Amino acid sequence: MNDPIPGQEPVRGAGGRGDSERARGVGPEEGSVPELPSEVAALRRIRFFEELTDDDLSRLARIGQRRSYAARDAIVEKDSDRGGFFVLLSGEAEVEAGGTVHVLSSGDFFGEMALLAGSRRTATVRARGPVQAMVFEPIYFRPFLIENPSVAVTLLEVLAERLNAVQTRLEVDRAWI
Repeated sequence: MNDPIPGQEPVRGAGGRGDSERARGVGPEEGSVPELPSEVAALRRIRFFEELTDDDLSRLARIGQRRSYAARDAIVEKDSDRGGFFVLLSGEAEVEAGGTVHVLSSGDFFGEMALLAGSRRTATVRARGPVQAMVFEPIYFRPFLIENPSVAVTLLEVLAERLNAVQTRLEVDRAWI
């Protein structure tokens, strides 16, 4: 009998043809790719995770926690020190910050400033409708960033874009004073 893949339960079947192949993660057709867990498939669709390998995404899925929010639920509140880095898997959320509201949708993320700086929340984020999000706590996500510098660089690029947008809004506001 073949040994199961580490961390995976052996498939128990009627002992018919194909059971040992499924136990090794091989589908009914030779060379087919095993089905990915739903979290891995969901993370694969996120822009800055798209370059990661399936193994990287599996590690990422293990350190994250999938959470659901109903319409108008506060996902995070301004000045809170709770929560981590959030990636929207489905639905839309509103970010209320600095007197403006921004809409985030599936594939967008927030909480990078709190994650990287260890600071309190600078905005309130509410679900517009049902939302599924993957949440990563800093204690687990920071080591992942160290092991995956391309994700860290992408995160910093988005952070810089967001800070530039805030700076531009401030300059426009000053022009009106």
